[in-house]
Amino acid sequence: MIYGRRAAYILVHGTPWSSFNWRHIIPALSQWFTVYYYDLPIFGEKRPVLLEITKIQFNKVAEEYDFVNTLLNDNSFFMSNLPLQRRRALDIGCGSGILVDELSSHFDEVTGIDISDEMLEIAKEKRQRSNTSYLNMDADNLILDGKFDLIVSRTTFHHLNSIPSVISKMKELLNSSGRIVILDNVSEIETPATYVYILGAILEFIPHCRKFGLKNAIRVFKHNTSKSWLEHLSSDKYLSEQGYHDLYGKLLPNCRFQRLGWAMGVVWEK
Repeated sequence: MIYGRRAAYILVHGTPWSSFNWRHIIPALSQWFTVYYYDLPIFGEKRPVLLEITKIQFNKVAEEYDFVNTLLNDNSFFMSNLPLQRRRALDIGCGSGILVDELSSHFDEVTGIDISDEMLEIAKEKRQRSNTSYLNMDADNLILDGKFDLIVSRTTFHHLNSIPSVISKMKELLNSSGRIVILDNVSEIETPATYVYILGAILEFIPHCRKFGLKNAIRVFKHNTSKSWLEHLSSDKYLSEQGYHDLYGKLLPNCRFQRLGWAMGVVWEK
């Protein structure tokens, strides 16, 4: 597997001993080098390494990510697809708790899970309610008690190791007549070039000035074009519109799709 986008590189060969150690070292190395990682098939531990890299990336941008998404997030897609029964809700990849906070006004209990310690700290500091809870948990290893009437996820599924296994677990955790609502990036190019994001930030600057004021618009622009954020985006891989229909149509029969600009929405009722 390849981590980081640099000219120089380091080659790592895993063994039973070194796999454990390298999975802690590679995230740090990938900030300065392109790391080509391979291992013996029976000893491969690539998933923990990739997960740790994603965690480090989001920890690094947590404060600015929260600021930007507090301004820009539009959760109307989720709010327009709430189930009739509204006792318990789960947000997979909750980040700093923005969606959890909004759902807490409509459900008796809302749980948010994420792998970023820094994001969860912000969520607990800014958006802890009497009916909300936040857990540090990997979506690929969902271990939760009870069932939910709504399971949501926003811009998280393109980070998952195995979407089919996560969907399967979500269906198990869902009450009868409950809903799964997913919103994630869609792109005909699997990994858009960095200049696409920079150009987008430039084009959005004036509209953001008008809507949020110059000071806030500058802060949004700095985050969207920051080295840390662009490095994260350069490792993202998105599904095409047809890819969504092929994958989710099979995993969630009779689900409904809705294209929302840069994102694809998926709704399924049990």
